[in-house]
Parts: sequence; C-alpha cells; structure tokens
Amino acid sequence: MGDHDPVSDLQDGSKYARISAALRVQVEELTPGQALPSERELAQEWGVARMTIRRALAELVNAGLVRTVHGSGSVRAPEPVSLRIQLGSFAAALRAHHLDPQTTILQVSAEVEPPPAVRDFLGSEHGVICVRRLRHANGTPLALECTWLRADLLTIDEARQLTGSLYDHLAREGRQPDAGEESVRADLPDADEAQALQVPPSRPVFRLTRRARLAAQPVEYAEAVLPADRCELWFPLTP
Repeated sequence: MGDHDPVSDLQDGSKYARISAALRVQVEELTPGQALPSERELAQEWGVARMTIRRALAELVNAGLVRTVHGSGSVRAPEPVSLRIQLGSFAAALRAHHLDPQTTILQVSAEVEPPPAVRDFLGSEHGVICVRRLRHANGTPLALECTWLRADLLTIDEARQLTGSLYDHLAREGRQPDAGEESVRADLPDADEAQALQVPPSRPVFRLTRRARLAAQPVEYAEAVLPADRCELWFPLTP
C-alpha cells in the first residue's frame, strides 16, 4: 500500500473516524471467534495504509471487541462468561456455559514463608502448599489463579496433578470448604499477568480474593485475576 501515507491518513481525522467506525460495525457483525480479514485486505478495501488499520484494530483490542490469536490474526472476541461467585468448581461453572475448561499448572511449591495475609488466615502449624494455575475456556485465558492450602489437606504430588477441579478433588477427600467469603476489586494487570492472560496492560481486570473454611477451620486462601471484558460476575443476594 505504498500509495497511501499513514501519517496523512491519521491526520485526516474525519477519514480515520469513518474507517474506525466502519471497522467496529464489521467486527460486531461477526460471530465470536470468527476471523477478521487481514490488515492487508482491510487496507486495500478502504484504500489506506496498513498502519492506519493497525491503529484502528488496536482500539478494538483495547475495547475488548477483538483478540489477536497467534497464527490466526485478529478475531471477534467471545462474549463475556457469566460467573456466579460461589464456593464450587470453576471448571463446572464453565461447563454449565457449554465451555471446555482447561488448566495449565504454572507452579507448585511448599511455602515456608507465605504472604502475610495467607499466613494470618491459614496459620503456619500445618505448612502451606501454593498452586499457581492458568484457567482457560475454549482455549481463551480466563483466570490466573494462585491458591494456598494447608499442607495436611493437599500434598505436592497431588497438587501437581490438579489439571482438573481442585474442589472436586477436595470433595472426594471429604475436605471441600463449606463456608467462606470472597472480595472483588478492579485493577490493572501487571506485566506478567497481562502476558499470561493475553491482554494489554491497559485492560482492566477483576481481582478476587477468597477465604474458605471447612467446619469453621481455615482451608483455602486464593487470589484470582480475570480480564474484566471476558467475565461478568454475579452474586446471589439473600435478605
């Protein structure tokens, strides 16, 4: 597209605004996961430089409408997953939405000195196992989780096999939490979180912190980071 000057394209605000608006409409007409035409094809379609298209696509990525997939280019982002905040299996919640859950174990360790908030909740007499996992839904990163449990409830070897549901494992052992609380706050991801979740550092995330108990005894302390545009959180309310 050597006939088009990207600087003049961007300086022509009305022209760029028309292209950006038209591209948004085109994306919104796609089904989730459907690929957009390539940057080259879009540049040819509108008679502009590829840099102009790249900037317009970047705006849609930041808006959560488009995802960049390695080997596939730009695709329409999936609709947000509605997640009920409850004590239960994350994988089961995804299956309820007809999504395929996958788990990548990033780290398993026995922590002698866990973070202060973890130590204050779980105590230190039993030791603490830390499990860091990346959770996917249909191949899309949906949650980066760090879970701490008492070492008398989960061994290192068991933790290394947790590609399925932690709560299902605890339930089979008769150790599933029966009470707890969870807090949520909005934030921006750090560089490692943005890379793992495949989001721009400017994309808002939810930070969830869970403290779970069994028979009034502390069992689990967990922190999760979820891209805000990929998740919708809802909370049952009781009087």
